[in-house]
Amino acid sequence: MATQESNHLEPWRDLEGKVVMVTGASSGIGRDFCLDLAKAGCKIIAAARRIERLQSLCHEINELVNSNDPRSSQLNSTTPTSPRAVAVELDICADGPTIEASVQKAWDAFGRIDALINNAGVRGNPNFLWIKFNFDFFFSGDWKSDL
Repeated sequence: MATQESNHLEPWRDLEGKVVMVTGASSGIGRDFCLDLAKAGCKIIAAARRIERLQSLCHEINELVNSNDPRSSQLNSTTPTSPRAVAVELDICADGPTIEASVQKAWDAFGRIDALINNAGVRGNPNFLWIKFNFDFFFSGDWKSDL
C-alpha cells in the first residue's frame, strides 16, 4: 500500500519524453516551468513574444540536457543532437491566423503536443478604453449581441 501511495505522490516520474508547450515562457513562472519540466525529461516548446529570451532559455535547456546525457560524450562532435527545447514566437493577442501559424510551428517541432501550460498573460492600462478592448477581445461571439 505504501508503494502505491508513494507512486501517486511522485507525478514528475511519469513525464519522461512528454512534449509540453508553455506559453509565457520568456520569464517568471513560465521560464521556471520549462526548466523544471526539462529536468523531469520533457521536451519543451517555449512560447512567448520575446523570442530572444526564449532562444536563450532553450539554449540553456539544451545545454543542460546534453551535459546530463551519458550518450553525449559518446557522440562525435559532428553528430547533431536533437533539441529538447524549441522556441516559438507567440503573441496571445494576435489574430487567429497568426496564432494558428505559431501553434503549427510548435506542433511541427516534435510532431505532437502532450500537455499545454497556459501561463501567458496580458498587461494593460486599466482605463475605460482598455476595459472595452478586453470585453471585445475576450468575449467576442454571437452571444454578446444578446446583452
